[in-house]
Amino acid sequence: MIKQFIENDQKSDESFIIPPNLFDEPLPFLLIEIPYCEDNENASKRFLNKLHEFTRNKYKIAIRWATRKVKSLFKVKDKNIHPSCVIYKGVCTCKESYIGESLRNVEVRWSEHDNPSNNSEPARHIAINAGHSFTWSVLQHAHKNTKKRKILEAFYIAIEKPKLNEQISSKILNLFRNGIT
Repeated sequence: MIKQFIENDQKSDESFIIPPNLFDEPLPFLLIEIPYCEDNENASKRFLNKLHEFTRNKYKIAIRWATRKVKSLFKVKDKNIHPSCVIYKGVCTCKESYIGESLRNVEVRWSEHDNPSNNSEPARHIAINAGHSFTWSVLQHAHKNTKKRKILEAFYIAIEKPKLNEQISSKILNLFRNGIT
């Protein structure tokens, strides 16, 4: 009886030492990514069973549910292709330049500058020099406050010194309203 127990015990130890499928080649792994929704989740079990049946269990198959935040599917905001409240620069084909500011839509303002019948500096330049044209670009977005926008425009004019921006008049800058005491 003891001998039989020892023999059975040795047989059971051997079965634990080397599993029968240890040297079998592992099945190739197949990962399927599916967008998550309740209908897909319900149909996935039937789909996996049919897929195993079709491939004759030659693959280890898993499903990964692809989830996304709604905001990744849509743009949050549209880009404004016609900005307003900007400091802009125009460069003529003769390399003369002009810097301006506008509270309004820049496309409208630029079309006014490109019209020779208007009274702006670029329009007068085009009227005098037929065949010239300006290429316009936005230098910086500016504040809605007119005074702050004009100061920013004056800053760009002082740095770049464009020839078409000739200062005709200026306001006196009062640092101290009541003078220095």
